[in-house]
Amino acid sequence: MKLKNELFFLLLALCFGAGIFGAYLFYTQGHPATAREYVLDEEAASIMAIKKVIPAVVSIIVYDWDDFVTLDSPTGKPEVRKQRQAKLKGTGFLISSDGFIVTNKHVVDAADRKTGEYRVILNSGKEYYAQYIDKDPMNDLAVLKIFDKDLPVAEMGNSDNLELGSSVIAIGNALGRYENSATKGIVSGLGRSLFASDINGNTEALDNVIQTDAKINIGNSGGPLIDLAGRVVGINVAIDQAGSAIGFAIPINDARPVVTSIRERGRIVRPALGVRYIMLTPEMALDNELTRSTGAWIKSGDSEVPAILPDSAAAKGGLKAGDIIFEINAIKLEGKNTLLSVVQKYKPGDKIGLKIQRGDKILILTVVLGEFK
Repeated sequence: MKLKNELFFLLLALCFGAGIFGAYLFYTQGHPATAREYVLDEEAASIMAIKKVIPAVVSIIVYDWDDFVTLDSPTGKPEVRKQRQAKLKGTGFLISSDGFIVTNKHVVDAADRKTGEYRVILNSGKEYYAQYIDKDPMNDLAVLKIFDKDLPVAEMGNSDNLELGSSVIAIGNALGRYENSATKGIVSGLGRSLFASDINGNTEALDNVIQTDAKINIGNSGGPLIDLAGRVVGINVAIDQAGSAIGFAIPINDARPVVTSIRERGRIVRPALGVRYIMLTPEMALDNELTRSTGAWIKSGDSEVPAILPDSAAAKGGLKAGDIIFEINAIKLEGKNTLLSVVQKYKPGDKIGLKIQRGDKILILTVVLGEFK
């Protein structure tokens, strides 16, 4: 009788436990999450992501010397003196605990390399003067260095995993006045190609950039674009002033060769093919009556600049203006796979195979990559 009672209570307990577990499963899996629960989850993730990366974000003030005309009071004659001026305010982020900082090339180019000074301010308020290390010949990227140890470092993510609609946060020295401002949005486009101009009127082609509606202001240049895990997926680089909330960032994967070469060699090493090109769209191909709608169309936008640089890897390999490179080592050049992003997977001295559309013919050429000097 005693054994029967014990079995009865054991079965009762098991049934009760199963009921509780079933109710839990119904609530967590059968019960759909409410919009408020999703908002709270994303809000918490956003706050944690910003807190994670912001110690490694720095504000950069670029100084240089300008001529300043004054009148000598005794003689009344004009005198030219040098005066230190703030030329530009931008952003960067630490990629190593010993002080290497990634920013935009157009930020450091606001001053003459010989006379310019770079003041760096950490989120903690600590200030340094940075040393110019190098700038990227292929992209709007540059590296500075401050001298300290055990500095906070931004974690790099994988920009290849980004999709349209992915949530991202831009952080930077907005308008040069509001340090470490954060704006949030989504990835609005991928693989964009455009031309961007800096304050000095210099124009640079940007390839395979991320488009976002996270507000990027003047002063955000060089700052990180992060995902909700607090990992850097892009480097803020430009805005389209003709529109509203149209900003662009260089994918962090396109910057990885810069980080790697700085760590390994102390300078930026990039493989050089030696062509000027435009990544094709179907509309562009139709307008120009081209036989192929995707690939890298070798074309110079300036009559004074050749499409194939003299004595380059492309010139030695037999490439010609008007060729369309549509494949490199069996990698098709379309979408995110731009000529820049694919070539940067290799090193100077590597041999690569190219599939070329030349008029109605398809050619296979082999080139040995050079190095930007």
